[in-house]
Amino acid sequence: MPGTHLQIFRKPVMRLAPTLLFLALSAATADRAEDTPAYEIACRQWAKVEVPTQDAGTATAGCDSRRLYYGQDGEGLKLDYVAARHCAYAERAASRDKHSPFGGSDTAFGGSGTLMMLYANGQGVKRNLALAKRFACEYGGAPMEVEGRLHHLDEIAKGADRVSFDLCDDITSGMMMGFCAGRDGDFAAIRRDRRWTALQSSWTPTQREALATLRGKAKAYFDHVSREETDMSGTMRGVFATEAFEALDRALLDDIARFETGERPAQKANDLASADKALNDQYRETMTKLDAGKGPNGFGDYGTIMPDGVRTTQRSWLLYRDAWVRFVAVRWPKTPADTWKAWLTIERTRALRALVQAP
Repeated sequence: MPGTHLQIFRKPVMRLAPTLLFLALSAATADRAEDTPAYEIACRQWAKVEVPTQDAGTATAGCDSRRLYYGQDGEGLKLDYVAARHCAYAERAASRDKHSPFGGSDTAFGGSGTLMMLYANGQGVKRNLALAKRFACEYGGAPMEVEGRLHHLDEIAKGADRVSFDLCDDITSGMMMGFCAGRDGDFAAIRRDRRWTALQSSWTPTQREALATLRGKAKAYFDHVSREETDMSGTMRGVFATEAFEALDRALLDDIARFETGERPAQKANDLASADKALNDQYRETMTKLDAGKGPNGFGDYGTIMPDGVRTTQRSWLLYRDAWVRFVAVRWPKTPADTWKAWLTIERTRALRALVQAP
């Protein structure tokens, strides 16, 4: 099931503010300490911008400003900017009160982050770039991210940037890249669920039940791949894990959709024996290389990919394969089970080989 690269961000990212802009700002500030970053000087000024209490409104307990802002699916479904603003103010207050009913919201996209976008874009409220800057400073993040957002807002003020402002536009840190990838992955999963619903609308209850079992085993297998067979070293590990899961989950849907049109795997039932041998050979080779490349503290020649993790993933793949066979037996029973097994086995062999291939 070959995957494609996940497109994470809505717009180009990392619009870094020119250093000279902030040096000039720093020079104009008389009390600047030599080691104080320019954006901190700027943020002291923006912190004085008054927050209009009348904009807070009344939020619904348990609301999620991220989903209200982007819509339930990231494409505007049940989008409500006014409700998002009310919710974001409640989330902002909740960050100071752990007992608040709004404390369980997505802190990466709630509170000040959502308010920054709303005021920057004038969505459901009058545009107020000074207030957006206050919330940009309040939201914080890596220094270059804060600088980038402040500069981005300056560009909007000058009319040089007319594209909608987004929290993920100016990110520089691996942590925020992971949050943004997770956001887009969540929304993509919701959109895939709509495709799944439409795909099985005419199926029998037995077929739907078999698919539900397959999807459950698939999720377990894909989770193991994203954690155990993906190098999780470095700050972008969240992005890599999301990409790995997304590619597999998307491929599963695409595969079943194309098989619904009458297409079938190119393999034949009598290909299974040779495919199974190739899988066993590749598994041994992969485990041998991983064993030889192991290093201290959970890192080795292949990053965080270790033999135990691959072993666990292989077990979950076997359950996934068997769930596939049970599903096709009730949905496309005319195609031999060994044909499906041969196809799945070859795909798994390719995945194991890729783990230890030289870059």
